[in-house]
Amino acid sequence: MKVTLQSLQELQQTNRKLEQLARDKERLSIDVKNQQRLLEQKKRRAEATHKEHMDASKAADRAQLQIEAAEQDNQRLQLQLNTVSNQREYDAIQTAILSNQADIHKWEDEALASLERVDELSAQGQRLAAEIEAASKELEQVKREVARKEEDYNQQISKISSERRQIRENIRPEVLQAYDRLARSHPHTALATVRNRICGGCHTRITKQSENLLMRGADLVYCHSCGRLLMLAEQAS
Repeated sequence: MKVTLQSLQELQQTNRKLEQLARDKERLSIDVKNQQRLLEQKKRRAEATHKEHMDASKAADRAQLQIEAAEQDNQRLQLQLNTVSNQREYDAIQTAILSNQADIHKWEDEALASLERVDELSAQGQRLAAEIEAASKELEQVKREVARKEEDYNQQISKISSERRQIRENIRPEVLQAYDRLARSHPHTALATVRNRICGGCHTRITKQSENLLMRGADLVYCHSCGRLLMLAEQAS
């Protein structure tokens, strides 16, 4: 029975290794997802910057058109000054000219601010383009590294899975059935070690009779509290 319990312990340890490898392999995809998320964020920022750049360019063009229209209107009004017949008409034209000039100053300020913003956004767009290129290269590098690590994990998983099959083949079917049933509820501790008459699974003191049975090693012994299979700590490898 001691040999059987040691085989069950090996099986339990092998199961743990396989589960840990599977978790480690799964975590590799997180690195790729994080890098993809970073790249997408930069692309969205670049798209927003491009849109703002277009809007600023349109605002500058719009202000320039308004300036040109106002200047043309002032030229027309200046010609009209030469043909006016009374002071009232003259004053009205002058007022219109001054109004146009005030608008021109305002639109010139708006055009200048828009052009300055265009320059800022152009520089920002160039920086983002460089960052996107670097992030894309980094993503490809991460993918290659993940693929390499996944292959390594696959080899380890294949090797340990083969070892697990051999271990299971060396365990009596009825014992393996009992262990598998317990492992569904206690995947990592279906087999618990006993030290100082304390079950390592539920930390409950086992009976003296159970301890004697374990020492005799004649049959499988279960914890009366949690139902786990038991083995003495000194028998564990």
